[in-house]
Amino acid sequence: MILDQETLDFLAQPFLMRLATIGADGYPQVTPVWYWCDPVKQRLYVSTESQRIKFRNIQRDPRVGVAIDDDATKDQTRPYRGISIKANAHEVIAPRETLVTLVSNIVQRYFGPNDMQKAFQWLFVGDRVVIEIEPVHVAKVGAGWRGL
Repeated sequence: MILDQETLDFLAQPFLMRLATIGADGYPQVTPVWYWCDPVKQRLYVSTESQRIKFRNIQRDPRVGVAIDDDATKDQTRPYRGISIKANAHEVIAPRETLVTLVSNIVQRYFGPNDMQKAFQWLFVGDRVVIEIEPVHVAKVGAGWRGL
């Protein structure tokens, strides 16, 4: 298992992911996104509209980078913890019900139960796709992993 329990516990929190894709010009393109981690499959999922640059980049080159941190500056806690992931990504090709479930899993992490349906309807418009991210290498960064 590439994601140990400590990492899975960290990924279960509603932090913001920075997803880096490789642009057509060879430069990285980084986008902040919401995500959901399936602890059983050990995959991360994001959703976007099919015309977005990050999706077009993934279609051309599936290699991605991910950075997620606990945003220690928000509450002034030190030291911070984060993870850096090298991964491969691809579009989830599945029945609409499966895609709706995956998008719901993402949305409910960031919205309370009262706002979830509204947020879901806002997100699931247009030509929406779900991207599955399969970690290849995970690095824990920051002194916070050492219990300091």
